[in-house]
Parts: sequence; structure tokens; C-alpha cells
Amino acid sequence: MLTEILIRRSYSSSSVAEAIKNSLQPDNINVPSATTIELNLEKDSLLIKVSSKDDIASFLRTVDDILICLQAAETTIHELGLNSTSE
Repeated sequence: MLTEILIRRSYSSSSVAEAIKNSLQPDNINVPSATTIELNLEKDSLLIKVSSKDDIASFLRTVDDILICLQAAETTIHELGLNSTSE
């Protein structure tokens, strides 16, 4: 069974969205073989699509890892004063 999630985060500018995207890129190296992660930019938003044919527990661990990395990247951008998110 295919499980998917789409995460959309909006930022103060396209350059912030791109910086966040670039910070997540290295984490895509050791993705389980039945899982794909797509990172796309849409204006000032980052779209993260995770698809998996693995069991739900593996899928949830992958999504959790992405969210932890996303939070770290956003915190760093915020600490640098670049006004990371606009919710």
C-alpha cells in the first residue's frame, strides 16, 4: 500500500525557502528503498512530498526525521534573524 504526505511551509521569501530546502537535501541520502522524498519550491513555499510502500511505522519514522530536520533548519534561520516562517 502506498502512503503519502505533502508538507507545505511558507517563508518570508523565496531565498529563505531555498535555504531551508538546501539544508534538507543531505538527509535524502539514506532513504529506505521503498520511500521517495521530493523537495520543491513554489514561490516562497517549500513543498515536501514523502511517498512510501514500506510499513506505516517506517513511513512515520521517516516523516518524523524530516520534521526534526525542518525544525532545526527553521530555528537556525530564525536565530540568524532571517524571519523564517509566516504561518
